[in-house]
Amino acid sequence: LPVFNGAQGIGKSTFIANLGMEWFSDSLTLSDMNDKTAAEKLQGYWIHEISELAGMKKADLDKVKAFVSRRDDKYRASFGKRVSPHPRQCVFFGTTNSENGYLRDVTGNRRFWNVKVSGNGKYKPWEMTRELVDQIWAETMVISKAGEELFLDKSLEAFAQEEQREAMQQDDREGIVREYLNMLLPDTWDEMDIYRRRDYFRDMEDPTRPKGTIKRMEVSNIEIWCECFGKAKEDIKPVDSYAISAIMKRLKDWQRSDNRRTIPIYGRQRIYTRI
Repeated sequence: LPVFNGAQGIGKSTFIANLGMEWFSDSLTLSDMNDKTAAEKLQGYWIHEISELAGMKKADLDKVKAFVSRRDDKYRASFGKRVSPHPRQCVFFGTTNSENGYLRDVTGNRRFWNVKVSGNGKYKPWEMTRELVDQIWAETMVISKAGEELFLDKSLEAFAQEEQREAMQQDDREGIVREYLNMLLPDTWDEMDIYRRRDYFRDMEDPTRPKGTIKRMEVSNIEIWCECFGKAKEDIKPVDSYAISAIMKRLKDWQRSDNRRTIPIYGRQRIYTRI
């Protein structure tokens, strides 16, 4: 799903509508995807716009992801006698004007191709003529017949992943997490209890605190929760852990490990490692 991400009023939807001409539709809604309504609305159109992704919850984005991934819709048409297949003959575009990210899945967003648009192109969407639209489709056909792949190669996939990382929904606590992770640790860090660690982080200007010399190379969600946010271990809930994971997903110099490791105070935890 290519997603045009740019300021309001620059013509994202207008461009898509012009490209689709009379075969464009923006009538799809989330509730349509609960039954065959969405599949029926696809018929007769080339391009469908799914707008304002930024306002969707994670469950809504998962629903969109599942819907656009199908190649064939099987349903019984109105007044039909039996269920029949309806192969997809359309493409989808998403649009958003979010400045703070819209993706929420910390495990993967590869279905969403984030495309930043500025509105500063040679042609404005509202100035597109039928001749220009026909030229775009003609060039598209030539590229398609030349064997253009419909998937990304490794270099483009890496670029797409970076764009997806930047499109993750931002959390106002990201800055304080960065500060916590970049704080140099004293050589007695593993011997400190939670309260001393919290104080060490909060009182960074205290001249009496031990000097930090060790760069942090690993961290876990529970450490961030207790030491950075100052919360109690027993109070962390799955939604809190997920929010921390979303913050860590946005940090380019950290990656999630599939392994669990025993760490002081907190026991076995899944960790992130500095790249």
